[in-house]
Amino acid sequence: MANLTVRPILDHCIKIWASDIHMSEWENIWFRVHWELWKVSWNPLDTLKAKQILLELLNDNKEAVKEFFEKRDADFAYIHTDWTPFRVNAFYKLWKIAFVLRKIASEPKSIEELWLPRWVSKFTKAKWGLILVTWPTWSWKSTSMISILDAINKTRREHIITIEDPTEFIFKDNLSIFSQREVWKDTRSFSSALRAAMREDPDIVMVWEMRDKETVEAAVELAETWHLVISTLHTAWSVQTITRLVNFFHPELQHSFRYKLWDILFWVLSQRLIPKIWWWRAWIFEVMMMTPWIRNLIRAWDLVQINNAIEMGQSEWMITMKNYADNLRDKWIVKEEDYINYFMDDM
Repeated sequence: MANLTVRPILDHCIKIWASDIHMSEWENIWFRVHWELWKVSWNPLDTLKAKQILLELLNDNKEAVKEFFEKRDADFAYIHTDWTPFRVNAFYKLWKIAFVLRKIASEPKSIEELWLPRWVSKFTKAKWGLILVTWPTWSWKSTSMISILDAINKTRREHIITIEDPTEFIFKDNLSIFSQREVWKDTRSFSSALRAAMREDPDIVMVWEMRDKETVEAAVELAETWHLVISTLHTAWSVQTITRLVNFFHPELQHSFRYKLWDILFWVLSQRLIPKIWWWRAWIFEVMMMTPWIRNLIRAWDLVQINNAIEMGQSEWMITMKNYADNLRDKWIVKEEDYINYFMDDM
C-alpha cells in the first residue's frame, strides 16, 4: 500500500476482526487476530509516514506531538471515521517511533452477551462500597466495567462520573447521566478527580485504575461516604488484590486501612482469557463477595483461608477461577491444558 494513512489501516483492522495493531518505523505492520499476530505485506512505514500517522492519530494537535517528542511516549484515544474508538500507545523503541492500537467496542456488550458470571448482575444493584475488576493486562477488564455501567444506565437513575486515562468509550445518557473526565485533559490526576467528585453530586464513580496510594485513599474515602466506586487493579486473585491494596500504605497505617477495607470492599471479579477449543477465547472468572466470614478473615489478616471461603461460598454468589474453568472444561468449551498451569500452586 503506497499512500499509507490511518484510515485504511483501521479499516483493515475492523474488516479482519483484529483486536490490536502494531506499527513501527521500517517494520511490517502486524494485526492481532483471534489472539495471534499476523503480518501484512504492505510497505513498512518510513520516518516521514510514521510522523504523519502520529499527527493524524493526535488529530493535528501540534502541542500534543511536541509533548510526545519530549516525553517519548503517550497514551490517548482515537475515534475512527465510523466512530469505532481505539486506545493508542505511541512510544519509541530503538530510536524509532512505534504504535500499538487496541480496538474498543463502539457499542457496549451486555452482561449476557459477554458471558459474564450470572453473579455480576448483583453488581448492578449495589448502592455503595467498592467493586474491583482485576487481572493483569490482556483480560479486557475495561470491557466488563463498561458492561456493568451500561446495565446500570438502563435500569437506574444515577449520576455516574468516570475518571479515565484515556477515555475509550463514550457513554450515552439513558436513565443515568454521565460525566466523563480524562486525566490530563479534564483533570490533573485520578486522586484529584476523585476528591473533586465529592462536590459533583455523584452516585457512582468509575476509576479506570488504582495506580497509587493517593488514588486508593481517595476511592476508599468516597466509598466510605455512601457512594459506589468501581475500579480495576492489576492483580490476579482476590487474595492478591487485598494484599496489594494494603501494601500501598506504610506498615504503620496498614492495620487501620484493613479495617476500612473490611467495611467498604463488596466484590472482587478476577478474569482471564484462555483459548476456546474451537474458536476465539473464553473468560474464566473468580468471584469473591464480602461475606461476614471473609470480613473476619481480613480483620484477622488470615488471608490463607479466603480461597476456602470462596470455595465453600458458591451458594452465596462466589466461585473460584479453577472451578469456573473446570465447569467450562466439562462442557467441552476449553481444554484443561490451557489453564491448569495457572493453578499449579494450589494443587
